[in-house]
Amino acid sequence: MEGQVWVIVEELLSTVEGRPARCRHSDGDILRVSLWAILHDRPMSWACREENWPTKLRPARLPDDSTVSRRWKRWELRHKAEALHQLGMYRFASSRYAIIDGRPLPVGGCTKDPDARAGRSAGGMGIGYKMHALVNLKHVILSYEIRPMNEAETTVALRLIERMPASIARLLGDGGYDSMNLHRRLESVGKKLYAPIRQGRVGRRQQPRRLQLLRLWQRPIGRKLEQARDEVERTFGQESNVAFGFKGLPPWARRSRRVYRWMWGKNLLHNVWLLTKTTAA
Repeated sequence: MEGQVWVIVEELLSTVEGRPARCRHSDGDILRVSLWAILHDRPMSWACREENWPTKLRPARLPDDSTVSRRWKRWELRHKAEALHQLGMYRFASSRYAIIDGRPLPVGGCTKDPDARAGRSAGGMGIGYKMHALVNLKHVILSYEIRPMNEAETTVALRLIERMPASIARLLGDGGYDSMNLHRRLESVGKKLYAPIRQGRVGRRQQPRRLQLLRLWQRPIGRKLEQARDEVERTFGQESNVAFGFKGLPPWARRSRRVYRWMWGKNLLHNVWLLTKTTAA
């Protein structure tokens, strides 16, 4: 399975061009080494050693781990990493529906990570980060943001929907996304949010959109939308169930930039794995 995934990864990496001035290693090779480590659940230093690569797949020159870490601090490399994710995502058929949700990324309670924060996690409180993601009904991760766990989902959602594919017209979410700011922002660009009304009632202002949703959730179509929203949990489950999937933040993924790098790789590999299933079918 990993071999099939890596074939598509190499195809995507072939589109990455450029190398910063006075740098020996191209941006493509830095991303290649990063993905090789993430694919095998190893730290970057592991992928920087020749003995951990098959001869046919190993780049001509491997960077050391300090070079990889330093290059990931450059906005140009992060921009190319995001473009690589988008390139893989656009290979799927467009969809009109997307689901938004947050996935806790907890770290140990005794962590010294200054970027980790305490916030709502699964079943209670936790310390760490949260991945706020947009996924479609085919379990493709369309876009995401990695933020400290204490940031409100509705606040991050306002930024996340700015990168939502143009084909998406309907956004599904749980009751935590029942926000008038979010409703208004989506309506301004011709899209609609479907989220259960918090506490099952609308306040004195009687917002028309929320009144409409309150009636909708009591009808069969509302129950179907609620069932469709569960696909985001299946997406997160699939991402964890494959051999190279996300099993939690490893000890070397601390500080926000390293957590972002790790989740970028896991999300990209998840989408590529879906591509291998599509190709096989």
